[in-house]
Amino acid sequence: MATRNPWLKFKALLQGEGRTVVTVISSNTDGTSTVQLRSGEEIKVSGEQVTAGNKAIIMNGRIGYKVPNLPNSIVQV
Repeated sequence: MATRNPWLKFKALLQGEGRTVVTVISSNTDGTSTVQLRSGEEIKVSGEQVTAGNKAIIMNGRIGYKVPNLPNSIVQV
């Protein structure tokens, strides 16, 4: 059954939590990795398929895949 609620329709378009580019700091022995966000904050996520020093995408609290280490910049409008 289709909903008429615009907010529910909008939420259905989103694909989960989103994706974040991180730098892998270390792979832990318990199946997790310690990663650093662009803000400098370090968090622990599931997965260890990307080696330390590389960039990775995290999706839903889990390492998805390795990404190239490209420069980034912040532009204020």
